Amino acid sequence: MSHSRISLTIAAWALAATLAAPAQAAGYVNDSKGWMALTAEAKAAYVQGLNDSLNYVFVDDTLVNALAKKGRTECLVALQTNSALLADRITQAYADKNLAGYAPTAIYIIKMGEVCRSHINKERAAFGIGPM
Repeated sequence: MSHSRISLTIAAWALAATLAAPAQAAGYVNDSKGWMALTAEAKAAYVQGLNDSLNYVFVDDTLVNALAKKGRTECLVALQTNSALLADRITQAYADKNLAGYAPTAIYIIKMGEVCRSHINKERAAFGIGPM
C-alpha cells in the first residue's frame, strides 16, 4: 500500500470514529434544561443573537422564508418587542412539557410564527402567496 493510500485510510478511520460518537454540543442550549440554566441576562443575550441570525435574509433564501423573516421583523418592530420579551416567550413556551426537548431556535420559530402570523401573511399576500 502506498504512503498516500495509508494516509487516506487512516483519515477515513479517524473520520468514521468521529462520526460514530454522539454529537457533543457543549456550550450550546439544546433544550429547556439548558435554557432554564441561563440567567435572565444570558437568556436575553442568547435570544437577541438567535433573533438576529434567524431573521437575516440571505440571497439564497426561498421567497417564502425571506417573507417570513421580513414579517417577523415587521412584527417585532410593531409590537416593540425587545430581547427580554423574546426570552420570556421562550421561557413561557417551555412550561409546555411537550416542547421541553426542542431547542430555543425551534421554540422561537413556532412562537413567533403564531404571534406574527398576520405580519407574515401580509408580506406573503404582497407577493400573491396565500396565508400560512
